[in-house]
Amino acid sequence: MSAERVLAISPRKAGTHLLQQLMVRLGYGIYGETVPPEAGRAAFSLRERQRLAERFADPAEFDGIDVRRDTEEFIRRTDLLLIQLGWIWQMRLAARNLSNVQVSQPDADFTLKMAPEAWTRPFREGPSRLCWIFHSVDIWRMDPLFLEEWIREGEPRMVLNHRDPRDTLVSMVDFFAGEGGLKFLRYPESATFGPIFQNIPDRADRITYALRDPALPLMADYEAAISLLYHPKVADVSFEDLVGPSGGGSRDRQMEATRRVAEHLESDVDPERVVDDLFDRSAFSFHKGRIGRWRDVFTAEHEAMFNDRFGHLLEVFGYA
Repeated sequence: MSAERVLAISPRKAGTHLLQQLMVRLGYGIYGETVPPEAGRAAFSLRERQRLAERFADPAEFDGIDVRRDTEEFIRRTDLLLIQLGWIWQMRLAARNLSNVQVSQPDADFTLKMAPEAWTRPFREGPSRLCWIFHSVDIWRMDPLFLEEWIREGEPRMVLNHRDPRDTLVSMVDFFAGEGGLKFLRYPESATFGPIFQNIPDRADRITYALRDPALPLMADYEAAISLLYHPKVADVSFEDLVGPSGGGSRDRQMEATRRVAEHLESDVDPERVVDDLFDRSAFSFHKGRIGRWRDVFTAEHEAMFNDRFGHLLEVFGYA
């Protein structure tokens, strides 16, 4: 029996879609800052919805609602419950940038009253067979009840994904400039970085700007991930591991990484049945998906600037 719940952390533009695709192929629904493929959209039975309603909703919200007779209305209300439960856990897990729920739930109406206990119930009482994906979490602001549960019970299983920070920066610049991304409203990106990068016509100048703006999330995401990289209860994997031959990597490395994550989650899925589906050009915000793109666009000045500001990240994450 594989782990029921997974928490995955992947800095922005670090190839999160590869990690997401792996989790979907391992049988998990997806919730968080990514836009899941159709196969990764979480589905809940009526029985599980009823359990969640009993645990997390104000009882008055379901007065007079019969699960079998009023199924459509019950599903509508529990859909609201699930969205609000997601927001609660984003805050309890101290996700640094709350996800834009409007992307996947444009008609969401946040009106369902939650039970006060929703803020203190254990993570294990939430939805099962779900992988929560966030770009960054603040371990100093995480709910201590969650941390105690994680260490004591060993779940949720945690996975950290990372990528050469230089490639991450190039991908982030392209994303904010509207090339292969930023096709939806999300703040502060749409209000701040999108207009800035789209107003700089030359890519070299965009990269220079990115290396000078301390508010760009590159540093914050990677700095926040260092503690997880070294934690013995966290499985780490990388874009370079997962991208495979289609992105300049190798199938052997893809297989080994997939096997390592599957073992961490106690999944018996055969990696041979998984790896060939990880590189998905149709994934939301997919652009180039290649190893070492920074070498084609960095100038000598860019490389010196990067090493000055972010060189320690290359050392810590093994890309020096």
